[in-house]
Amino acid sequence: MKNGNFTEEDLQNAKKYMISGVQSAQDEQDSEITYYIGQELSGMLTTFEEYIKKINEVTLEDVKNVANKIKTNTIYFLKN
Repeated sequence: MKNGNFTEEDLQNAKKYMISGVQSAQDEQDSEITYYIGQELSGMLTTFEEYIKKINEVTLEDVKNVANKIKTNTIYFLKN
């Protein structure tokens, strides 16, 4: 992602997936309550509609910029 090895279609698919999750949270009372409690505790009161609007505004360049700020902290090896 840091090198931009993803397409506009990849980004649109990711947005659809995220928006679907946000919309399904609205359908479940417990999820909606949890969302708004988290919003209240963080001091960031964003409605579901505003959240979806912000998701839709993300660009390929935004993703690359954020990816370049992320550093590997821990690598786990799982064994059975």
